[in-house]
Amino acid sequence: MRILLISGSVSGRIRYGKLDDVGSYMPPYGLLCIAAVLERAGHHVELIDTEIHGCDDDEILSRIDSCRPELIGMSVFTIGSREAIARAAAIKRHCSIPIVAGGPHTFVDIDNFTRQHEFDYFIAGEGERTIIELTTALQTGDSLSNIPGLIYRQNGRLFKNPPRQLIEDIDELPFPSFHLLNDLHEYHPSPLGYRKRPCLPFVSSRGCPFGCVFCSSLWGKRWRSHSADYVINAVERLSKIFGAREIWFCDDTFGLDGERLRRICSGIIRKGLDMSWTCMTNVHNLDGPTLGMMKKAGCWQIQLGLESGNNDVLKSIGKPATVEVIRNQVELISKSGISPRGYFILDNLTDTQDTLEDTISFALSLPLYSADFHLLQLPLGSKAREIAHEYGTVDPSLDLLTGYSSRRLSFVPNGMSEKYLFEMQRRAHRRFFLRPSQICRMLHEVDSLEDVRRFYLLFKAFMKTL
Repeated sequence: MRILLISGSVSGRIRYGKLDDVGSYMPPYGLLCIAAVLERAGHHVELIDTEIHGCDDDEILSRIDSCRPELIGMSVFTIGSREAIARAAAIKRHCSIPIVAGGPHTFVDIDNFTRQHEFDYFIAGEGERTIIELTTALQTGDSLSNIPGLIYRQNGRLFKNPPRQLIEDIDELPFPSFHLLNDLHEYHPSPLGYRKRPCLPFVSSRGCPFGCVFCSSLWGKRWRSHSADYVINAVERLSKIFGAREIWFCDDTFGLDGERLRRICSGIIRKGLDMSWTCMTNVHNLDGPTLGMMKKAGCWQIQLGLESGNNDVLKSIGKPATVEVIRNQVELISKSGISPRGYFILDNLTDTQDTLEDTISFALSLPLYSADFHLLQLPLGSKAREIAHEYGTVDPSLDLLTGYSSRRLSFVPNGMSEKYLFEMQRRAHRRFFLRPSQICRMLHEVDSLEDVRRFYLLFKAFMKTL
């Protein structure tokens, strides 16, 4: 079966606006995983990444005419979902090829999204098994009613099958189909998140056991991981076959299992894989010896969701940490020679102007390589979305705006305004990055032309925000 997968609905230039130079442009990992199981089943797969290439509808339709797919798959995110619907409508006006929608938005807004008649099939949740069963049924003519996780239209009616169970052993999944991408050098995280290119992502686990109120996870709360051997082989493949010089482990909690983490580091060291890498994890599971192994294995940055500098706020958002624990962990990471990067939210549900200032002051007091000050989103399916009206003004209509360039907020806490929050966000970044000590710390990191390029882009973007 010939299948065309389409990732993204808006270009990075539209998504990031005037800050597109410092946006994160990473491969469409979810679709690469879907492509891998389809190829393993014998299907011919092509992929278009519209976010990085900025394809318009005419280019998409031309590609459809040239590859003549029998099925089109689209990955849909909440930001960009309106554009995805419009693109599907353009395809339907052009041809009668069936379209299947998957991705995070399909999962979290399934009741509303399935009203869109531009799509023939919807996959809710993990899609690897569902897409294989769907394509098999389309080829054989078998009933679709026995495919868990599938919603479909038939004779003008919408049918919703029972949900699919999560994949317990994710080692059964094939390596993502990175070979479908044209130029891997085009992909990279934001400039503060990498040092070398190509920098490619790898997801070594699914799910997060913690209960932060602002989170809505497609993969659920039960943590399921690839084995250490699977991860080591994947790192080797990314390096030797695809030329990756850096890897971003973009799991929610890469370091949750300390023994697995140490085995991964040992394997990278044993195989002599000369590459750098970064990861995201929580603040509870790292000790001195483990950090030493991570450093030796090539880890140069650990990204931490710190969220607030006020204990009452941390407790209210379900964050299982205190400012004291956070400080100790960040200092431990910094002393190991790995750069800690902190993510903060300035307008958590219970934040006030005073606690917002606590967060900025706390960030300034930590030995962080960089700090990102964000404004709260209310993801569909999150607890924060359910209770936000108790703490401020909510405008759900703003959920579907294109992205950072919209300069609008779907939530504003009581006692604050959009104008105030954007101004405080700007001040927080200025106060953090314009300190002489921070400038010296970052200049000390420069040791390649790629570093010069990254910091030039950051400086140019920073000047645009002044």
